[in-house]
Amino acid sequence: MDVVVIGAGHNGLTAAIRLARAGLDVLVVDKLPWPGGMAGYHILAGRKVGVGAYVVGVMPEELREELGLSIYVPDPIAVYELDGEYVRWWRDPKKRVEEFRERGLGDEAAAFIEKLASMNRALRRLFHKPPAEEELRADPEAAELVEKTARDILSQYLPQEYWPMFIYEHLLDQPAFYLAYFNPPEGWGYPEAGGERGIWALAESLYRKALEAGARVVLGASVEKILVKNGAVEGVLTSWGKAIEARAVLSTASPIHTLLDLVGPEHLDEEAERRLRAAAAPPAGPYKANVVLAREARLREGLQQYRESILQLPFGEAVVHGDYVTLVGEPDLEALESYVLNLRDLKALEVWGPAEYTATFNAAGAYVNHLPLTRDFLLCRPGVRLGL
Repeated sequence: MDVVVIGAGHNGLTAAIRLARAGLDVLVVDKLPWPGGMAGYHILAGRKVGVGAYVVGVMPEELREELGLSIYVPDPIAVYELDGEYVRWWRDPKKRVEEFRERGLGDEAAAFIEKLASMNRALRRLFHKPPAEEELRADPEAAELVEKTARDILSQYLPQEYWPMFIYEHLLDQPAFYLAYFNPPEGWGYPEAGGERGIWALAESLYRKALEAGARVVLGASVEKILVKNGAVEGVLTSWGKAIEARAVLSTASPIHTLLDLVGPEHLDEEAERRLRAAAAPPAGPYKANVVLAREARLREGLQQYRESILQLPFGEAVVHGDYVTLVGEPDLEALESYVLNLRDLKALEVWGPAEYTATFNAAGAYVNHLPLTRDFLLCRPGVRLGL
């Protein structure tokens, strides 16, 4: 075996595709019964529903082209309700400025949009690998991503009532990295494949391409240990009791789970273990509710024309796919009913909370669609030498 990939999420499957296409013998193992990880899906009341992520962004265009992935970005990308009116975030930056100019914020909005663009350039320049502190200090734009908070940036440009358009309230005092991550210039959209549109199209497409490339994918089983001998990785021990030798092991699981649980603290120095445990924040963040209706969701007057957009409502963010609604924020069905008028046609409901994400994905501090992005987590480079 050349490479064992731990995790069949979008990162693990993308890695497997590239490695298998390069001619390597690749095995992917994931404890979950579905492909895609946090970007995966399962069936609820006969309907495909996402378990975590519900839109795609940030993925480099060259990678999408390489993998043959199509992303549909609605226009407007998002619609934010403010004082009974809808503020639209258009695909075209010029239309974004005009939208805010109508509210007396044209110059401020233009400067803010340029600021987001510069932050994203820095993000993509340095964060393709965990940056060292000295790398950040050498790049002022990148340093700002972790040295300033989202609140610091937003307060320079926009009145506070507009801040929820760009970041969750509980993340305002987290690194400005979040602000760049949540607001890529190209916006967020829905994967398309095989005539379907939704997050499940991403998981299905990557899963299929990994198999076509020659990778083997095992779902519903897990890697229990990464086998280390004399400081070098030799393979993995699986949940079905087999030790698999491999030239390399690539873990796309949480670094905390990978190093503390799979490798083991006995192979780490005390400072590395301390930093990893400090980064393992307790579960926090919003909830996610998946709602399946007996018929197509009927939206309140004024919202129907934006049913393809991300709907930023006072109690959370909603996305509508025909008879399926996903809500991220407070799982308040009474509030949702004032926007989805036929919510009483409910067929099925499921709610995911921070604790469920942590347990399901072995991801301390995870919520809804990604791992924690705190400064400690982003910059924790313990320097473990395992021959990886």
